Amino acid sequence: MPGMNRSSRTIQLIERSLHRIESDASPTSLDALGVLDEIRRLEKKWREQVAAGSPRRIDADFATMKGWLRRWLLAAKQIEARAPVDVLKTAIGEVEAAISTMKGVQ
Repeated sequence: MPGMNRSSRTIQLIERSLHRIESDASPTSLDALGVLDEIRRLEKKWREQVAAGSPRRIDADFATMKGWLRRWLLAAKQIEARAPVDVLKTAIGEVEAAISTMKGVQ
């Protein structure tokens, strides 16, 4: 069956981590960057699957990932506003650019 497996360890880790940086009282820049690293690793894996011709990845997967990146961006901006860190600020800019150009399976 095409599409992501919502019960996979990586998907659950990303979703729990996003929830944590959105709702915890004092998430750190390191917390935010860790979540972003997981999302980027999964995107790389999915892009490699698409390039290999796998029918497993569908546009809805990439739409979900784009939603994760939007959630991450909102949380990261709040974290950066409380405790500015150059690495996080750079990552925020990269994610903003990636969201505007992100494509699905094409």
